[in-house]
Amino acid sequence: MAGRVRQVVRQTRARVFQGITKYPHKIVSFFEAHTEIIRKGEASKPNEFGKLVKVQEAENQIITHYEVFAERPEDSQLLVSAVEQHQRRFGRAPRMVAADTGFYSLQIGRCLALQRA
Repeated sequence: MAGRVRQVVRQTRARVFQGITKYPHKIVSFFEAHTEIIRKGEASKPNEFGKLVKVQEAENQIITHYEVFAERPEDSQLLVSAVEQHQRRFGRAPRMVAADTGFYSLQIGRCLALQRA
C-alpha cells in the first residue's frame, strides 16, 4: 500500500504543480490499482471506472466471443478484431455488422467489401 500512496503523491504533484493530467500508470483506486478511467466522449455521460470488456453476439443474442482489455484500444481496432474473430469461428465474415460510427475504419470497410466480393 505504501508504494501506491507514493505513486498517488507523485501523480498529484505532477497534476497540481506541473499541469500534467495524463500521468503514466495513473492510479485511480487504492484497492484496485488496475482500474482505468473509461470516458464515454460525451459531456452528458459520466466517466466510468473499471476495464473495457468486448462482447460479441450472433443472432438471437448468443455470445460468441468476449475479451477483457488491459488498456482501452481504439474503437476501430475493436471492430476489426471482432470481424476477424468471427471469421475464425464461423469461416466467413458476418453478413451484417452493427456498431457506433466510431468503430468504422477504412480497414474494416475494405475487409467487409473483400468478403462480399
